[in-house]
Amino acid sequence: MTNIRRLGELHVQTARTKAFRVFAFAGAVFPGEWSNLYIEAITQDLLEFAFHARRVNQICDLDTKKFSSIKVLPVVISENDPGNWVENYDWALNRLMHAREFEFGNCHSDHRILFPNAESNLIPLYVKVATDQRSMETISLFGLVNCFLCVVIPEVRRRFPNWLF
Repeated sequence: MTNIRRLGELHVQTARTKAFRVFAFAGAVFPGEWSNLYIEAITQDLLEFAFHARRVNQICDLDTKKFSSIKVLPVVISENDPGNWVENYDWALNRLMHAREFEFGNCHSDHRILFPNAESNLIPLYVKVATDQRSMETISLFGLVNCFLCVVIPEVRRRFPNWLF
């Protein structure tokens, strides 16, 4: 087994674990009073995911592959769409790695109120990121990790059928 193969396997494993966590957060409803706690947890997982997923792209030579748009949301935004959505998977990973400004975004879960006594019911939905070369752009949490789990991992398995992850 080559060192680069094992490195690739480890990056896939770690990125997948972090992607599952971000995916679970992006599909959950939280009371507004918990926002500081879950935002911190998601942010940590998201940044670790982005690092490992970007390395998967580099090691597996996927950074030039065109994936479908990551502007995929688990809900419809009826008001205050942040706009300027990043649709390219690889670009989103790069934005996260080079972030100079970072803003977390939720949507109100008016259709699924799980905490009737809370100040609000929120679904973690996106991050807005600016780099030294790009102004604020919006990245769908769901769309980003969904692309990794449903498109990138199958492509890695196709290219490297003997990899263990």
